[in-house]
Formats: sequence, C-alpha cells, structure tokens
Amino acid sequence: MKKTFVGLITLAVLWLVCGPCTAFPSTLAITGLVRQPLNLTRQDLNGFDAIRVQLNEVMSDGGFRGVFHYSGVPLKSLLELAGVEKEETAFGKKVDLAIRVRNKKGDQVALSWGEVFYRNPGGIIVATSASPIMPHKDCRRCHSPEVYKSRLDQFQRKIGFPKLVISSDTYADRSLEEITSIEVLDLRPKMPAKKLKKLYASEFTITGDIKNALTIKELGVYPRREITVTHLGEGRGYHGFDRFAGVPFRAILDTAGIAPDLSKTVLVSAPDGYRSLFSYGEIFLSPSGDRMTLADRINGHLIKTGGKFILVSPDDLMSDREVKAIQKIEVISLRRAPKIYVIGMGCGDTKLVTLEAISYMAKADVFVCTQDIKDRFAKYMGDKPVLLDIYKFAPPRLIKKNPGLSQDKIDELMNKERTKAVNIIKDVLDKGESVAILDYGDPTIWSGWSWVREYISDERIEIIPGLSSFNVSNALIKRKIGCNGSIILTTSRGIMDNKRMLKALAEKGETLCIFMGLKDIDHLVVEFLKYYNGQTPVYLSYKAGYSGSEHLIQTTLDGLKKAADEYHEKFLGLIYIGPCLALNKNEFCH
Repeated sequence: MKKTFVGLITLAVLWLVCGPCTAFPSTLAITGLVRQPLNLTRQDLNGFDAIRVQLNEVMSDGGFRGVFHYSGVPLKSLLELAGVEKEETAFGKKVDLAIRVRNKKGDQVALSWGEVFYRNPGGIIVATSASPIMPHKDCRRCHSPEVYKSRLDQFQRKIGFPKLVISSDTYADRSLEEITSIEVLDLRPKMPAKKLKKLYASEFTITGDIKNALTIKELGVYPRREITVTHLGEGRGYHGFDRFAGVPFRAILDTAGIAPDLSKTVLVSAPDGYRSLFSYGEIFLSPSGDRMTLADRINGHLIKTGGKFILVSPDDLMSDREVKAIQKIEVISLRRAPKIYVIGMGCGDTKLVTLEAISYMAKADVFVCTQDIKDRFAKYMGDKPVLLDIYKFAPPRLIKKNPGLSQDKIDELMNKERTKAVNIIKDVLDKGESVAILDYGDPTIWSGWSWVREYISDERIEIIPGLSSFNVSNALIKRKIGCNGSIILTTSRGIMDNKRMLKALAEKGETLCIFMGLKDIDHLVVEFLKYYNGQTPVYLSYKAGYSGSEHLIQTTLDGLKKAADEYHEKFLGLIYIGPCLALNKNEFCH
C-alpha cells in the first residue's frame, strides 16, 4: 500500500514537471513607459537565462496552494530589456514609478519600480515552469485524509504560465498566474519638482484611497522602534549609516484605514517634489515592509535638517527611495474604470502600428475588429476574445448583402445591428473589462467606429492615433504637396456637395486629397474639368501601407479616368489633384 502511495506521488511530480500545466497565452506584453515595448512568447521567455526559486504558496487568508520550485526570468531583466524610461517630467528619477501586472482573467497587482530594481533579481521572476516539492513522508502517519488530501491535491493542480512569482513575500497573494501584461506607469507625471533653500515640513497629510484622511504633526501615539540604515545611493555612493527612531510605516497607514487591495500603491512626497512609490504588497505582504520606518529622530536627536519626518526603507539595496521632509502620503489604486480604447492600427503592414497602439492593446481584455486585423495583429492580441466585427454591418456591406431593400430598410437594419453590437460591448464594460476597437489607419478620419459615440459617452472612450494612408501616400509621392499653403482632405461626396469650395481650391492651386473616391471617378472627372485645366497633375495612390500591394500612378486630369479604369483595385485608394504635385524639389510654387 505504501509503495502505491509513493508511486502516485511520483507520477504527479512527473506530470507537473514534464506535462503542459495549462494553455500558455500567446504573448506577454511589456508596455507603458518603456523605450521598446515587448511581446514575448513562451519560446522567447525560455530563451533567457533562467533562475530557480522556491515559493511556499501560503495565502494571507490561511489558504495553501502547495510548495514549488519555479524557474523563470527575473522581472528586472525583462524590464531592462524593454528599457524603462520616463516621458518629459520635472522629476527625472524612476523611484516614483509603478508597475501594473494583469492576467488573463483581469486580476491585477501593483509593484513598485524600487522593489524590482533595488532588490536582488531572484525575488521577483516571471516563471515558465514549476516542479512540486513533495513531503518526504507518508502524510497518513500524522493526519487524517480530510486534512492531508486537500493539501496534497495542491501539488497536482494546473498552474497557469507565465506566472509572476514574488518569492520575497511572506504570503503568495501577489504571485499571479497566466499574466498577459506588465505596464510601467508614472502616476503623477505633472507633479512639480524644484530645489528649495531649506527643505522642511512640520507635518504631513495622508490622503487618497483611504477611509480617514489624516494630518500628522507628532508620532507620540504610535509604537516606537529603532533601526539602523546604511546610506548607499546611486548618485553619491556610500555615506555611512545612521540609527533612526520612529514608527512602523504600516502603523501609520493602518490608522488611515487602508483597505487590503493588491492594486494599491503609496506615493510619499516632499515639498521640493522628491517622491518615492511603494506597493501595497511590499508594505503589507513582505518582511521588508515590516522594517519600513517613518522616523522623527536620527542618532538620538530630533530630525531638523531634511525633516521633520523621514521615510526609510532599510532593505532597499540603494537608498534613493528615502524621502526627507515628508509632506504628503497619497494612497493610489491602479484600478481603472473599464474603457473603450479606439486604436488606430495603421493603414496596412504591421510595421506601421505605433508603440502606443501596442501598449493599449495590452490593456484591453477583449477586441472588436475585422478578421483581417485579427490575422495580421494576432501576435499582439494573444488569445483574448474578439467580440464582433463592426464592418459587417457597415452601409456598403448591408446594401451589397440586401440589394432589394430600400434605403429606409437598410438604415433600419443598420441601426438594429448597431444597437445589438453596443449592448454586447456594454455587457463587457459592466463586467469590469475594457474593450479595444481596432480600426484602420487614423480612427478619427472617416472610420467605421464613429457611430459608437452616439451610444456611449466620451468619458468612457479613449482614442489612440494611428498612421493614415494619407501619410504613407505622401511619402510615396515624394512631393511638397502643400506648396501653395493648404492640403484639403475630403470624400467624393464632401467635395461634390461643395462646388464653391472646389472652385476656390482650383483657383488658388491648393492640393486636394480625396478618400473613398475611386467608385465615383466618372462624376469627379466631369466636375473637376469645370474648374481645373485638363493637364493638372493627378496621383492615384493604391493600398498605401501594404508594401506588397502599394501602387502609385502619376497622370493628369485628362488621363485620370483611363488610368483608374485600367487598374484592378476599385476601393482602397486616394486621389490627389493640384499643381503642387508636378513640382520637382528645386522648383518654386507658382
């Protein structure tokens, strides 16, 4: 019987080490304030030098999820590869940056930049495999099946990779499975910073996501402690050590009524704008958090220089998160209300997508897009679901699919489909998930999503710009197309309904660029000949941005119809007309 029991354990171990633990998301995105956003597959992660750590998965509520050796890449290494870099801000140090980690289910935890970069790399890793550390003895010797079976079952559970493993925490609550995105954030980029002749604050406030806003002038009511801190800064190097006396930082936050929330952060700042950020987890789940001290005495004396209060984090390898003259402590949650992100995906090849677009795709939980976009950008979308394709009920498709319907019936059908689509999107938002609408080119120029604004308020919509076919076509034409002062973007309907403007543009020689006009070439040529000379230069730019299909035709107004008729593409193209298009680079405009 004993051999059978041991054999079962051995099989479980082999299954966990060698077998697939769970489906691995297509990519792990590292975005936000980084020079080079990353989308890493499991193969990519396995290509890094791995380290192995032990995680005792005891939860803060007393739950037990097994004991494992995890192998993976230090989070610090991944962030160094991406290149954490702040945007323009008055405070250049990175010690106030936050890191938000989200998983496939939408769960999220907060980390601070400091706990990743000022601690040893093995403390926080992104794991790609695990092996259980089984008890050596038969559990039946000391426990009944009601006790040991549920615990042993944890060693055989499926683990979702990649997994954020924080082995330095006392409790494993922040060790998040099936992570899909890691985002670096600056929570207060516009907060001012300036040098002061005298740095001092007689009191500090505690505000933000807490129950009780506080102003603290003295620490007398709190339990006291003393702690020795070594001063080793990135800039000034080693400066000895001091004996600080004060109160546990946890005690201060507990008094303010900070509710347990792994997405919370604490930003501590001084009058000169110096600030440092700490995560809820490193303060309340880690042994180092227990040693963080808010001090009012140094080496036996009241703090007067750089005071009255100083926050010290003695377990940091560098002292740069030490904040002198504390004036404000702000508790900030990284949780955000779900939004609709309208993302411009560029006008063709995946290389034309912006870094910002990739970052926002990582923030989304579900997508709305065409099959074409899904196929081309699958690397960035991972295995997140696609709700629907809004172009399926765009007017041209409905007309083509229902040739016998009147315009009123087409409009009725379109509104019915739009209402159905919006209700699907709203249901997702109500669940706390964000939706990304992936649209072609620049989503503010005649795009298919704009009707959504009739149903959902602007506060819930965020637009991420994209590269338009207009921009790519300009590069293909290689002319100063605005040489006479203006460039007018329009549609065939827009210009046909405004003959006075067309006449004025022709007289001044301004450049006209027409979107979605190929189908109306016959009517456009007739109208243009009323105002333009037949030898006026014209360009037809087809499928700009699709490197394998781009085609540029240079012609004149007299030759426009013939050129368009002879080329096979009848939809994806721009029409340019105006005298600037004929200029060589050394000529002047007339």
